Amino acid sequence: MTTTLVEEKLHTNFVSPFLNQYEAFKQGDTVKFTVSLFGVENTSYFYKNVLAEKFTILMRLKTTAGEFFKRGNFKKAAKVYQKANGYFNFGDVANNHSREDEESEEFKATMNELNALKITCFTNLCVCKFKVKEY
Repeated sequence: MTTTLVEEKLHTNFVSPFLNQYEAFKQGDTVKFTVSLFGVENTSYFYKNVLAEKFTILMRLKTTAGEFFKRGNFKKAAKVYQKANGYFNFGDVANNHSREDEESEEFKATMNELNALKITCFTNLCVCKFKVKEY
């Protein structure tokens, strides 16, 4: 049933004078797509998040960059690591906009984790730059 729907969509959505997909691809072929995100409308600012949310966002960025690195796409990995490092360099991580208790053990532990993450992201950025010979 799904195959029929996909075939129907191919007939109606992907008409091209440059490529006849019925000659180029046969049923059962594996096709890889690369999707690029051109923009995101962001309604919240990073510095306004509580520290735990900042850590989650930065870990997500680190994980994404790590996936690019594993696939050998060092330029994209470097770009994501640079974004993460920007949050550290411009003071967004250290900004306590939400007025959390800086003396609490949870705050201190998260801050220590963020400091370790900062070193990791910067080191990984250096490795990526080295791999693409951008010294």
